[in-house]
Amino acid sequence: MHRLLVDDIRGESVVVTGEQHHRVTRVLRLQPGDALCIFDGRGHEFEAVIESADRGRVTLRVLHAVRPVPEPGVRITLFQSVPRGDAMERVIQKCIEVGVAEIVPLVTRRTVARPRAGAEGNKLARWRKIALHAVEQSGRAWLVPVAEPVPAEGIGERLSCFDLALVPHTHQTIGPRCDSDDVAADVIPSEAERSQGSRLRLSEPGRLRNVLTAGGAISSAAIVIGPEGGFEPAEIERFSAAGARIVSLGPRVLRSETAGLVAAAIVLYHFGEMG
Repeated sequence: MHRLLVDDIRGESVVVTGEQHHRVTRVLRLQPGDALCIFDGRGHEFEAVIESADRGRVTLRVLHAVRPVPEPGVRITLFQSVPRGDAMERVIQKCIEVGVAEIVPLVTRRTVARPRAGAEGNKLARWRKIALHAVEQSGRAWLVPVAEPVPAEGIGERLSCFDLALVPHTHQTIGPRCDSDDVAADVIPSEAERSQGSRLRLSEPGRLRNVLTAGGAISSAAIVIGPEGGFEPAEIERFSAAGARIVSLGPRVLRSETAGLVAAAIVLYHFGEMG
């Protein structure tokens, strides 16, 4: 059954206009008598039927409340370095589908697609619209917020507030910025970077599976994903100082746009939220 966000659901009759009217009549092509589910983005969902539809408004009759799909018991916030092109749109869509609760675009030292004032307002609006449609499609009843982009150096305090903070990282990305489009490659660090990152190389990142198995129950988790060229050593040290666990997702190098989805799926599967 089609699902539609309706901000204010009160009583037995609801009127939708504007973009939601367009979605009902032009996109979904629903007619009077057709049924659909409506939800308010705050955990409430109802089955309704279209009573009438004209050029400017659609009137819905609310039939009964519906038990919404439960949200994951572990609330995941994804801090995603903004990738090139439209890859961020895919990150938002797919991560919401698997159950991520919040998405924070991240700007790191090696982030290539740096947000700019003005034009970025339209991009952020598009990201939020994609998030809404992903919520509708996936059956979730709570809206997933997409925050304004933040610098990597500004999230340390936030990371310390989570029960578990994870930073997927591969040592191959320690060094100068990678020039390949989307894949972190083996690079040779400079003498300064070798000195700066020496403490990190004393301990290899733990496998994410092992980190989860060794820990107990949690209610919140942060996942911090780097850019195409990887995090710089100073950023890794800053995250680690805030209590984040530096982890490995395995021997294969993942695209920036893939790593967050994989990490979120592993965490949710471990805690019984998938599969």
